[in-house]
Amino acid sequence: MKQVLDFLKKVLSVVKDWIVANGVEGVLGLLVGLVFWVLGYKVYAGFAFGVFVTRNWDIVKNWLKGLIK
Repeated sequence: MKQVLDFLKKVLSVVKDWIVANGVEGVLGLLVGLVFWVLGYKVYAGFAFGVFVTRNWDIVKNWLKGLIK
């Protein structure tokens, strides 16, 4: 049981860190994109997902730069 709780704590920590790193724009881009997609507004969903991907690309790019240096 202790292992399961430790695992859940690690998962929550990773999710929290991702939300903090991604910022409001990235999280809202994902949520709004999903809502638009479900409602059938594919073009608007594409714009929202574009914001989401851009924010995540910035995070990945900075992480890779940190690994290289």
